[in-house]
Amino acid sequence: MFQPEPRSIGPNSLLWRYAGDQRLGFVGLATGILQLMHPGIGAGVAQHSAFFTEPWDRIQRSMPLILGVIYNEDAENTGNSVREFHRGIKGKTEHGEAYSALRPETFWWAHATFQWAVFQLIDRFDNHRLTDAERESLYLDGIEWYRRYGMGMDPVPPTYAEFVDKWEYYCREVLELNVASSRSLDMALHEKVSDMPGLPGWSNPLQREVLTPLLRLTAIGGLPRTVRKRFDLPWGRHEELQMKGLELWVRQNWRFVPRHLRYAPTALAGKDRVRNERRSLAHAS
Repeated sequence: MFQPEPRSIGPNSLLWRYAGDQRLGFVGLATGILQLMHPGIGAGVAQHSAFFTEPWDRIQRSMPLILGVIYNEDAENTGNSVREFHRGIKGKTEHGEAYSALRPETFWWAHATFQWAVFQLIDRFDNHRLTDAERESLYLDGIEWYRRYGMGMDPVPPTYAEFVDKWEYYCREVLELNVASSRSLDMALHEKVSDMPGLPGWSNPLQREVLTPLLRLTAIGGLPRTVRKRFDLPWGRHEELQMKGLELWVRQNWRFVPRHLRYAPTALAGKDRVRNERRSLAHAS
């Protein structure tokens, strides 16, 4: 059985550097759609959340805790809390098959999409190009991230190459259009954005006209090509060029974004805590 040793995820690690980066938002909708395409996750979200009436609530509620498994001082306790939150999420899929959010393969897929998202952030929206060694190191950081949930390690590929193989298998064979994933795609393709968390109500007209095309582009353009083709999602050369243009613009201009806007609050708190600890140690010596 694959049982990795605990591994430090600190300021010198790539996961610490990138996981709390707000550019994850550019692949966030695609990440959520990929999660919902899993039969068990899609059923769990449809049956145990207010996804259909409050689609942003799931993101707003879960992301601080998920990032806390990396950045919180009590990261392992945070991971245990995330796991226990999912304990009662179980039932039957629309195919009549039993599911549980704590089934190891199901829980792993949700985590795998976040790990994939970090790689996508770097490969598409950052100027740094990962070496093979860095890519492997970042993947091992992600294994430690998963280990902190206290779940069994059986589903976890031990190397990055094996992760890629398993990822492709899921995209080709496991993912599906179910009630939740079909609804999320319908929202991305046909509905206008409004009432986004953190934005005032008076900005809804601006959200509808400015954010709607951006979120539509990133939701579909962020998906793996295998998934777009398999489910015949609308995507052509025009959209591809738009996506490439967005990626280039972000790579060129992200450095001008103020620090407090570049990182999620959970990540900022963790980074500031470690920085203050280092300053205290330096002053003490």
